Amino acid sequence: MLDRSLIGRESEPVVHEVERGAIRRFAEALGDPNPLYQDEAIARAAGFPALVAPPTFPAALTSNERFRHSLDLGTRSVLHGEQQFEYARPLVAGDRITVVTRVADVQERAGASGPTDVLVLEDEGRDPEGKVVFRSRETLLLRR
Repeated sequence: MLDRSLIGRESEPVVHEVERGAIRRFAEALGDPNPLYQDEAIARAAGFPALVAPPTFPAALTSNERFRHSLDLGTRSVLHGEQQFEYARPLVAGDRITVVTRVADVQERAGASGPTDVLVLEDEGRDPEGKVVFRSRETLLLRR
């Protein structure tokens, strides 16, 4: 089982620039034709300062591989179980978001193929003024 002492461990802050091209590619990968994600003029006409990022875009900002490596998860199979997002406001092109990841929980569950470790990570994205822009909670299942 994963060591429960991991609970509470936090990553170093990582700063991300939300870029127009990244928003467009993310929306394209989703197959979402919403013009707020593609057309700057339409986004501005709708009252946004720039292109708007799709609601699941923070998933692209929360993959802190160095932090995950520091958790010593090994080479086990990892399944992304679920992810939830909470927003204070939409992300837009030009945002500088500082993300910190924290281990929220470690559990063990019985599975059809044997015991499975459950790792719950929480991410918080803040703007340069320190205001929370989003929070996410991700559940990872790690096969032993």
